[in-house]
Amino acid sequence: MSLPSHEAATPSTSPERLRALVHSLPDLIIRQSIDGTYLDFVVSKAEELTASAESMRGVNIRELGLPPALTDTVLRHLKRAIEEGTVEVFEYELQVLRGLQHYESRIVRCGPNEAVCIIRNVTERKQAERQLLAQEEELQRHRAHLEELVRQRTEKLVQATRSLEERQAQLIQAEKMASLGQMAAGVAHEISSPVGYVLSNLGALNEYGAVLLPLLRLQQELLAAPAVGAPQEPVLERMRALWEREDVKSILEDMPELLQESLVGARRIREIVQTLRLFAREDSREPQPADLNAELESTLKMVWNQLKYKCTVTRDFGTLPLLRCHPTQLAQVFTNLLINASQAIETQGAITLSTRHEQNTIVVRISDTGKGMTPEVRARLFTPFFTTKPREQGTGLGLSVSYSIIASHQGHIEVQSEPGQGTTFTIRLPVLPE
Repeated sequence: MSLPSHEAATPSTSPERLRALVHSLPDLIIRQSIDGTYLDFVVSKAEELTASAESMRGVNIRELGLPPALTDTVLRHLKRAIEEGTVEVFEYELQVLRGLQHYESRIVRCGPNEAVCIIRNVTERKQAERQLLAQEEELQRHRAHLEELVRQRTEKLVQATRSLEERQAQLIQAEKMASLGQMAAGVAHEISSPVGYVLSNLGALNEYGAVLLPLLRLQQELLAAPAVGAPQEPVLERMRALWEREDVKSILEDMPELLQESLVGARRIREIVQTLRLFAREDSREPQPADLNAELESTLKMVWNQLKYKCTVTRDFGTLPLLRCHPTQLAQVFTNLLINASQAIETQGAITLSTRHEQNTIVVRISDTGKGMTPEVRARLFTPFFTTKPREQGTGLGLSVSYSIIASHQGHIEVQSEPGQGTTFTIRLPVLPE
């Protein structure tokens, strides 16, 4: 993978639009060689760097004066990502001009000896998580003494409830950003493949153009020559010689296929970008009609790179009425459940998506053939900050946020699972009158 350049331009995805998309991300994107040398930068916030991007280009990480332990950690993950093709994820703290900051770094290979490092400042998210955890603990203490303190603490409880609603909105946004971060490397990989063969085809077409242009100029000379007589013969001879020397017949046979492949690649890039825009859109305050089958399809496109190597996906979609809802929030729930299903499958498995309209209720089921879970895990599944995943795969907030989103739609989410038997999440959403 390489950073967007003018060579990737197509009618539907101009360099400006691709560059604007990359620069709109709240991330520091670095292209780095296996020895730790900085090759290129995309910087949306200059204050995240310890020096200017220009002064750091071509500089090795060991020359920046970073803490030795951090330098060694970065180089270790960089080497593993390039040599093994893994997506390396790790977090670290760093003292910068505005104080101690917390960062999340994702490294993905983009060439034989290069990788792209996507670095996000997650200080605010970490602070929000700590604040939310502290508030949850405080709320538990309030509940323990509620019978004695109802009269005295009513006003304070109302204020705490309002604050909790505000924090919940922040939590939904934080989890959405975490999901985008998990998908960033996969989306980059999905885009890099069509970009690669579009660029390759354009290179070949450029060479073919260099051959065909002289032939067209000779044709112009031929058209300008007298209709009969000797002046046509030299031009025809030159055209015949050029035709045979450059194998123009093969070029003409090859060009339609190259153009068709390039169009397919450009359309794939446009599809990925449009899906990203749908996922990142802001929900309006008022519910709006949405087709949940279409929302599930869009979500599948977003997470496909995390599923395709080890899952077969079966769709069993019924005919559904439009549901008045917050589509982006429900897409966030579907994203969370699909990523969880993928992570539960250790080698190869299957995911099944089904939708039904039953007694004025839309029922969505997401099933996997993964490792399943114990009754103890099921009992705590929707508890905030509870997770069985490694730290780099989850915060323990995804299912808690999903539960809150479904509840806010007056719906219900439940889980059926046994160890070794896979898992099924069932979501029920009432179709309410307008």
